[in-house]
Amino acid sequence: MQSYSLREAAELCGATLTAMRSRADRGSLKTVLYDGERRVPHTELERAGLLPDAAHQELRRRVDQLTNELAASRQLVVSTERAAEAEREARERVEGKLFEREAAALQAEQAAAKAIAASDELRALEADLRAAGPIKAWKLARTRRKAADAA
Repeated sequence: MQSYSLREAAELCGATLTAMRSRADRGSLKTVLYDGERRVPHTELERAGLLPDAAHQELRRRVDQLTNELAASRQLVVSTERAAEAEREARERVEGKLFEREAAALQAEQAAAKAIAASDELRALEADLRAAGPIKAWKLARTRRKAADAA
């Protein structure tokens, strides 16, 4: 364990010997008695923030920690954006399929309605033909052909 005399600690920290003694006397700086001399451990100078680089090192540690947290947050944002984009694309595909099915169902309904109308028209024509005489049937058939040719 590295330790310094009060004078060495004062020089290292850029303080006066009197200030270092006052701190040791107050108990704000813990010392160790070694061969009758009060010595200040290096870790105690770091804890008290008296070393010129101690605050700088603490700031570096904090910056590194914040940098790591920021990188993790960015990765989380990127993965969340990718998941959201994939979900949007899937939703658009599903909506597209749904619209296609609805359009196909509507077309089928319209075709069925036309088929029913044509069937009803044929039944009505058959009924007219059965009820009519031969000349009237011939005239009805001719009228129907002209209408079909015009369409």
